Amino acid sequence: MTNDIEMLNCVLQNAEMGCQGITSVRKSLKDSKVDGVLCEHLIKYGKLYHCANKMLQNRGAKPHRVSNMTKTMTRYAAQRDLKRDSSSSHIAEMMIKGNTMGVNKMSRKIREYNGNDPHVSLLAKRMLETEEENIKEMSAFL
Repeated sequence: MTNDIEMLNCVLQNAEMGCQGITSVRKSLKDSKVDGVLCEHLIKYGKLYHCANKMLQNRGAKPHRVSNMTKTMTRYAAQRDLKRDSSSSHIAEMMIKGNTMGVNKMSRKIREYNGNDPHVSLLAKRMLETEEENIKEMSAFL
């Protein structure tokens, strides 16, 4: 089962990976419309990250950030993938894959959640909804 601290860390890490994924592909973007949407996603992830981080601090818990190794591997995989195809539709596809992983992780954690803090539950649901919205928005560029 997942407690409040684990759920908040899950939100924090999902938001951090979302930011990492977006910053890894933005340099290769040539389409300003896609870039504009990704900038909006980056802002949403930043707010979710900040909120989860603040809630963890208020509970006296230390945030468990994504490891530098995972970030490096994500950056490397994105760069390798973009060398093959840096079109807007391919970048949208990459973002959809990342968001789908986020949806799967958050859905599983929400099902396992046994905490009773409505603020934590609401934040987790907001993260899940954000990932789902991002998929819909990126689908327009396929």
